Amino acid sequence: MFRRLMALLFASLFVVPVILAQASSTPWDETHSFSWEYDFETGYISTSPLFTGEQLLVRTSGHAEPSVTAFDLSGTKIWGHTNPASTNNDMSPLLHVEAGQGECGSWPEMVLVGWTNGLVEALNPSDGELLWSTQSEVAGWGVTGQFALDEEFVMIPTRKGIGQYCLADGQQQWWTETGLGWRNGVAVDETGYFIGDEAGQLWHINRTGNATSYALQLGKIRHAPLFTDAGILIHAQSDTSSTIGIFNPTDATLTQQIPAGPSPATPVQQDEYIVTGDSSNMRILHCTNACVVLDEIPFHTNGEIGWFDNGQIFAPSNLPDSNWGFFTFDGQDNLTYSPIEVGLHGYGTAAPIQFSDGVATFTAFGNDQGILRVYSDLEESGTVPATNFDWGEQMLIFGMFVLLGSSSALLLSGKREWFLRTSSLFVLVIVVLILPDLSSQWSKVFDEQFPEQASPEEWNEQWPDAWLGTQIVIFEMDGEEHSFGGFVGHTDVLSLTQVACKELDFEFSGESTELGWYVESINGIEGKGWEFSVDGAKGIISVDQSAAYSTSIVRWTPV
Repeated sequence: MFRRLMALLFASLFVVPVILAQASSTPWDETHSFSWEYDFETGYISTSPLFTGEQLLVRTSGHAEPSVTAFDLSGTKIWGHTNPASTNNDMSPLLHVEAGQGECGSWPEMVLVGWTNGLVEALNPSDGELLWSTQSEVAGWGVTGQFALDEEFVMIPTRKGIGQYCLADGQQQWWTETGLGWRNGVAVDETGYFIGDEAGQLWHINRTGNATSYALQLGKIRHAPLFTDAGILIHAQSDTSSTIGIFNPTDATLTQQIPAGPSPATPVQQDEYIVTGDSSNMRILHCTNACVVLDEIPFHTNGEIGWFDNGQIFAPSNLPDSNWGFFTFDGQDNLTYSPIEVGLHGYGTAAPIQFSDGVATFTAFGNDQGILRVYSDLEESGTVPATNFDWGEQMLIFGMFVLLGSSSALLLSGKREWFLRTSSLFVLVIVVLILPDLSSQWSKVFDEQFPEQASPEEWNEQWPDAWLGTQIVIFEMDGEEHSFGGFVGHTDVLSLTQVACKELDFEFSGESTELGWYVESINGIEGKGWEFSVDGAKGIISVDQSAAYSTSIVRWTPV
């Protein structure tokens, strides 16, 4: 008995260091250090930041005046430009344009900004000065898609069409009507321009503005088509899934289709490789004669994906209290994944950006909480610490050894009661130390065995086009659905529900409790209570603490 007990105590000498030495960081975490942060307080960072060589430009939208803000590399704000007339759902990425000249005239370096009120502006990146502006057509919304450059012109996707504008002065050369679009980016090749719409049509427009449409019948097209050796790649969105389709660029015949998950992200391309994402997986494809899925990893992302020249891939996980995904591609068949801790949690759709000042490389992250965080590469800046010595951790280890030694001495001296007290404390501390990792592993196993079954809420074709890209509330009552949308700026489900009830003339009652707001009745219906979901995910906390985001769809169902 004595030998067994001593063996147990001896083995425990190794338990504590092993537990405390478990790595909680990724290779990216270990080589990057936090540099600075800026809190916009209201609004969300809607698209990837832009680096112009001297300034870092960040677009914000949502609950405050839509703005473009410039920072220097130390985090000092240089200038800000707002558009109070925009409708607070600005999703068009910023576009940096180098100085040049053409038949339209000459133009300086500029940043192009498209707004949802149809305004397009050219700004001087050094001071935010307005160089020119032009007003495009508006149909509920204005510009929400990605611009494209074509020599001396910029191609601008509007709500119902596409226009060609001179970079020198913003003058429109022509505008051609297409289908109704949302986040409908433009792609350019030698034959002209390709753009998709909400009806799933692919449009080809030649350089004189003549358009031809092709009904692909795969779903909504919400990104700029990608050109590959296998054909044009489209990741189309349907109600409960999506499809990656490959099309002949001459007549848009479907040559290949790959099933994928719901709510696709914006795909990105490097040469013959394509990375796509959705609510189910991140995947990498190799497209030569055909597109082949090389690898895919379970991950939830619905926005932009950042893919950098060093092979690093970043994606925001668009879920409550979620973290960022960090992926690496080895150039062959393998995509690897690890979560990274950048101090930003929760919903996000904007890709990070990597940029360099010539000495160090920086990575800037932003999400729907309107917080920008910038990290620097320690290896490139030459500031990698020789050791990662943690005094707090070392003192804890020392204390554990003292406690263990005291317990052993008490046992050997025959003081069994005191031994049991001190050893119980020792075991308790170990349990506290391993509990977070144990909980994390249990959650991971549970998620793998019992995956989320909720289906995301999808756009109803019977809803008005003006609701697209806004907040919508649905009430299920007596077998019927009552919907209202077009809301913007609500940060929680409670305020969004209250304004929807007001618009529908529904009585809404509830009370505040210690656990949060409790909804008693809606339109006089009490039943056993009400349940709600946000974008298909069942609400698990009180309605006043559940976040609502710029395009959230909230559904209420009586129990």
